[in-house]
Amino acid sequence: MRIVFVIGTSTGGVGTHVRALARELTAAGHEIGVIGPAATDEHFGFSLLPGVRFAVLELGTGIGVGDAALVRRQRTLLRSFAPDIVHAHGFRAGLITLLTVRTLRTRPRFVLSLHNQASGQGMRGKVETQVETMLARGADLVLGASTDLVDRARQLGANDARFLPAAAPQVEQIPAAAAAATRATLAADFGFDEGALIVLAVGRVAPQKNYPMLIRALGRLGERDGALGRLGEGEAIPATGRSDERSQAASVVVLIAGAADESVLNEVRTQYDRLSAASAIPDLHFLGARDDVAALAAAADVYVLTSVWEARALVLQEALKAGKAIVATATGGTPELVGDAGIVVDDDDDRALAEAVAELAVDPARRAELGRRAVARGAELPDEREVAEELVGIYTELGPAQVG
Repeated sequence: MRIVFVIGTSTGGVGTHVRALARELTAAGHEIGVIGPAATDEHFGFSLLPGVRFAVLELGTGIGVGDAALVRRQRTLLRSFAPDIVHAHGFRAGLITLLTVRTLRTRPRFVLSLHNQASGQGMRGKVETQVETMLARGADLVLGASTDLVDRARQLGANDARFLPAAAPQVEQIPAAAAAATRATLAADFGFDEGALIVLAVGRVAPQKNYPMLIRALGRLGERDGALGRLGEGEAIPATGRSDERSQAASVVVLIAGAADESVLNEVRTQYDRLSAASAIPDLHFLGARDDVAALAAAADVYVLTSVWEARALVLQEALKAGKAIVATATGGTPELVGDAGIVVDDDDDRALAEAVAELAVDPARRAELGRRAVARGAELPDEREVAEELVGIYTELGPAQVG
């Protein structure tokens, strides 16, 4: 089968997913092409994958007068490749691909994968809904990375909409000694005690991740019966506010690993500095972009995700496989992904987040139980090869390209 993937600007989960599909399908004997921005190729190395043909198409992020030139460029690329399937990932790639496919005499089957929720407001929201509707009705098949995306596509009139997960890469197993070494290095680098309870968040410092919610939760922890951030001197503060003899809580430190939108980072830093000046709250450190997330997760005690919306976050899948105690917002596909293997709190509910972290800080048995559940849940998740095999079966159902 000849398959072309089209992808827009990406530095995270979407690019990771498409790279895995391209690698697995090429290994299975299919002819694979990838079309997308040069920066996306530089980040994920599509052109370095054996047997994969990559072509540059600078899709950009917004609709504009240059879209006609993009359609012409993509039409030339698709004619040269003559694919059976064109599979676009995301709204921007989907829009240009739909417009292009409509100009071809021999039309490949057009598959659209939705990985994110449209979030525009006002006039922008109306335009996004129009684009969503056109894509849902124009695609031969819409695949959603979470069931709410599938439901949305059906509501907008999709001919065929189905759920297909984006699988996380294989998680590196970190030995206990290496995890302890990472913890010691972090403690030395950032000046906290090695016995601290490490709360880890992984994800770009951007509006979708809603780190202001996390900062507000830290402020609430600082207000509880004496600052939780200073525990370790015989004082334990459970989520209920009652004394608890199950354990003595260590101090709490929060680490955020991920690249940053500078304006958002500055806002979050300012918010944290303002709260920490008013009361003693847990320490917070921004680690920036890291290539050792598996080691960080192994060193951490609790994994936190505060996003306003996620389809099926790869970082959550990685946290499950790593056996972490998880606290995450109950948005998008997160509840169905986590199940009972973590604590889910309402979107933007910083009080509930603070209570969950406080509970886990003083209850190592609860952390261990959630860790065991996470491992069991992670073992149930499909891997990248299984997702690729399922996708091939779906492509086969669609049948050959159409003429006219």
